[in-house]
Amino acid sequence: MIASCGQKQKTQEQESQEFRAALTETDTTEMLQKCNECMELLQKKDIEGALAMLKEYDDSTKTVSDLSAETRQRYTRLFTLFPVLKYNLSNFTFMMEGLNDVKYEVIFAEESNPEVNGEPKTFFMFNPVRVDDQWYVTVKRGDQSIHN
Repeated sequence: MIASCGQKQKTQEQESQEFRAALTETDTTEMLQKCNECMELLQKKDIEGALAMLKEYDDSTKTVSDLSAETRQRYTRLFTLFPVLKYNLSNFTFMMEGLNDVKYEVIFAEESNPEVNGEPKTFFMFNPVRVDDQWYVTVKRGDQSIHN
């Protein structure tokens, strides 16, 4: 019989708690500033500028990279179909180094009678990540969790 005295692997909840405990007010400010900067570019119709800010995060290597051609094309289409006329920060949540939520409510068209018809709106969500003590605005992948 062989016994292992190695350290137990941390649960996702433990990793999340440790990550959040290490954050400072500066982290929150810097992260929101970068996400808001991207939204400002979109509001100014500078899709290329916004795309240049956006990155992809690789969980396995814990690295960020520029958007792939496929992802870039998908977001170009999204930002063209749903232009940002106005936006409001809906909420944000810190969970882990590579998994966080920043959600914006986006008004993408003018409505002549919003009281009756409602505002034409959608939501954009970013996944800001901190790698080597630097924040990056990354895109959410379909397989990533969203904190409710």
